[in-house]
Parts: sequence; structure tokens; C-alpha cells
Amino acid sequence: MSQLHKRFTDEQIKVLVQGYCQGKMKRAEIQDLLEIGKTRFFALLKEYVIHQ
Repeated sequence: MSQLHKRFTDEQIKVLVQGYCQGKMKRAEIQDLLEIGKTRFFALLKEYVIHQ
């Protein structure tokens, strides 16, 4: 599996996490799309919230 930043742009990840925050997407859906685990998802969510 390649690294996340090599497979998706920052903007693509931001849109997915934003969808989660707005209740439009489920966590499991995003994890499947990004091929990441729960811990990595919440690390991304934390970064998103900090940089908003």
C-alpha cells in the first residue's frame, strides 16, 4: 500500500473529512476509501479540526 499523500491530494482528504464532520459520510466509508485504520482516521480528523 502506498502512502496516503501519494494516493490522494490534501483537498480530497479534506473534503472526505469535512463530509464526516457534517454527517454526510460514515467513518467506515472514509476508512475504506482511504484504506486506513481507525487510529489514522482520527489522527486526520484531529489535524483537520486544528487547521480549520
